[in-house]
Amino acid sequence: MPSARTTVLVALAALGISCHSGPPPAIHPSLAARVPRDAVILAGVNLTGVRASPLPQQLPPAALGFLESLSAADSVLAASDGARYLVLTRGSFRQAPSGATLLGPGLAAAGSPDWVRAAASPQRQENAGVNALLDRAEPLAAAGDIWMVAAGNATLPLTGNGENLNRLLHSTEYTTLSIRLTGQIAIEVVGMCSGPEAARHLEETARAFITLGAAGSARQPALSGLLRRIRLTREDRAVHLTLVAQAAEVKTAFGF
Repeated sequence: MPSARTTVLVALAALGISCHSGPPPAIHPSLAARVPRDAVILAGVNLTGVRASPLPQQLPPAALGFLESLSAADSVLAASDGARYLVLTRGSFRQAPSGATLLGPGLAAAGSPDWVRAAASPQRQENAGVNALLDRAEPLAAAGDIWMVAAGNATLPLTGNGENLNRLLHSTEYTTLSIRLTGQIAIEVVGMCSGPEAARHLEETARAFITLGAAGSARQPALSGLLRRIRLTREDRAVHLTLVAQAAEVKTAFGF
């Protein structure tokens, strides 16, 4: 029979373990371990949440076909340094999705050859260091179905008017995007600046872009209406942009 002292010690140890245990990480360790250290953009998709939302009913055929091609996957994590990219897919599949390389059971990678090779050796990846964006990405992945975090020196692959978004991004230390899909689409963008004055300038510039965009979209009332409903606020060195819309509104506004 164990002594009373032993019983107490075992109980305290069990209590300590239970107190320190928490929910599992939102970004699965098998994905996080393969994020390149040099990536300045991270993005993720909770495919299970997307499929359960009204969004797929509003997607254009090409996007819907891509989603269906990942029917055995439950999450996607993408990384880029502006030139190279890596797309990691995790799920219940035994064969890699089209165009991807199977790294192990239920784990596949596609992208730039050197990053795919590095992803196949997670131990070597760990020795290279952990990407600093992962800490910022974890709460986004826990709360959103679609998310992104980008360093301020990153350049998104955008052209035309989309280049204005890069100008805004470059005025921040980093920017986050979170999209939650329930009965509605809830979008939140946060630009974290170097200080309050930089945040004020970012807010003013973003507000001007939104106002001009709404005025220039007068012949597209659905898009103009969405832009006018954007809420822009500033707190210390952070600028917050929020928008809540129905999936059908987004489809109409962007002509899906």
